[in-house]
Amino acid sequence: MAIEDNHNHFCIYCGAKIDPNQNFCADCGKPVYKDESVIQKSPSKYDAKINELAQEYNSKQARAKELVEKLFDSSHMAYERFDSSINKSNNLFDIQLGIARKMAEMDVDENPFIEKEIESKLVTLQTFIDKMDDLTNELIIHLSSNKKDDEDINNLFKDMDDLIDSVKDY
Repeated sequence: MAIEDNHNHFCIYCGAKIDPNQNFCADCGKPVYKDESVIQKSPSKYDAKINELAQEYNSKQARAKELVEKLFDSSHMAYERFDSSINKSNNLFDIQLGIARKMAEMDVDENPFIEKEIESKLVTLQTFIDKMDDLTNELIIHLSSNKKDDEDINNLFKDMDDLIDSVKDY
């Protein structure tokens, strides 16, 4: 295992402590052994896309939360239900995002099976974004119509429940 500063910290000949900037042992005078096999992890070809999807989702869910706060008083039952649903969606998205990132780390040799699974995760992440966008659009329509009727609120809850259920299917 290579140490970050590429230095062993102890002389391999006499065991004396070595300072990170030393090139020779102060006790025995032998050259300091440096591990030249520091492993550099190259970024996956999927890292940028995964980060882009994470940013986009975070932006969309923040907008949805903002609209919920504008539409409903925090003591209103609808506020709590929407907030809870958005939080569930966030948790599921974060889990899928974490899995996608771990898979991208494994894609060292561009394994076709792993690539297929990563592509599937990218589709799942995009689905989260699309569903959150749908919810935001519905909230905007509700806000602009300025209706307070329960049917519209129940339709919004149904849309949010559909978001959660569709994500669980992935």
